[in-house]
Amino acid sequence: MVLGEALHLGTLLTVTVVSSVILIILGIIYFAVSLLIIKVASDLVGFSALSPDTAILSAAILSAASLIASKSKSM
Repeated sequence: MVLGEALHLGTLLTVTVVSSVILIILGIIYFAVSLLIIKVASDLVGFSALSPDTAILSAAILSAASLIASKSKSM
């Protein structure tokens, strides 16, 4: 009985760790795509002197806003 519960707990822990790693990787990919979109859009509009700090801040705000919006939509 105790061995079965330990095995079940180990399986749940493994699934949690794997899903967390996958979500972190997907978050990094989403951030990189957002950064690319911001850089391309700034070049198209004519802001050729966009500093890297501003681009990263814009991508971070965009990523956070989309996460907050998706969380409130699912509630």
